[in-house]
Parts: sequence; structure tokens; C-alpha cells
Amino acid sequence: MSEHPHETQVATGAYDCACLCGAVRFELKGPLDEVVLCHCTMCRRGNGGAFNVAVVVRSDQVRFESRDHLKEYESSPGKFRAFCGACGSPIYSRRDSLPQALRLRGGLIIDLPAPAHMRHIHRDSRWPWVDSIEDAPKIAGQG
Repeated sequence: MSEHPHETQVATGAYDCACLCGAVRFELKGPLDEVVLCHCTMCRRGNGGAFNVAVVVRSDQVRFESRDHLKEYESSPGKFRAFCGACGSPIYSRRDSLPQALRLRGGLIIDLPAPAHMRHIHRDSRWPWVDSIEDAPKIAGQG
């Protein structure tokens, strides 16, 4: 067993991905090397959660099957956040300065495997109670 539980073998398969309504669908091909958990205010607002789970990939690893409802919003100069125009699901973020990179939203990846590397960023902006999430009661299904 690894001494570092978040350091695993690199996932290299193909993964089906879709927004909530299915209007935006894509295939992602591994490797899935890095997941970034971002606690900044912009990511929390853009995703509606305590933090964003961003799967960092090269743009050539993604093949869109359906993108008619894909919309982009420039949240700051040169940074774009994509979402489904039908259901509102966040899809990815990208920067003009890094055209080969996408930060896919982890919740869209069906059966997301453990990444090779995972890190938190902007932890100084996190909600103070986030560190106690693991202590919350665990209920299988809806409670």
C-alpha cells in the first residue's frame, strides 16, 4: 500500500463524460495525472460548492460528441469558464495563455479514478469548516 494515499498509478483509460442533462457530452482519454482542488471564491461561485474539483488535461485528450449547448463566459481577462446552456452544469475552464490545457470539472467524469497527483490550491480562501467535512455523518443514499 502506498505511503501517500493520494499518489496512485496514473489512470490511462477512456472515460465517458456528460453534463447533467446530457446536452454536452465528451470522451476523455487518459492519462489523468492531476486533480486540483481549488478553494478560491471564483471557483466556489462558478461551481456552487465548497471547492472546485478540476481535472487538468491536454485539450487533445478531449473529444466532444455533443457541444451545441456549450457556452463560455470570460470570468476574468483571458480566463474562460464553459458551461452547458441547457442545464447550467460547469464543464471546464481554460486560459488564453495556456491553449493546450483544460481544467475539466470532475463531477462530469463518470467513474473518475484516483489521479496520480492531487493538490489543494487557494486554501487560505477556503471556508473554515471545510477541514471538518470528513467528520460529518456518512449516509448511503439520500438521508
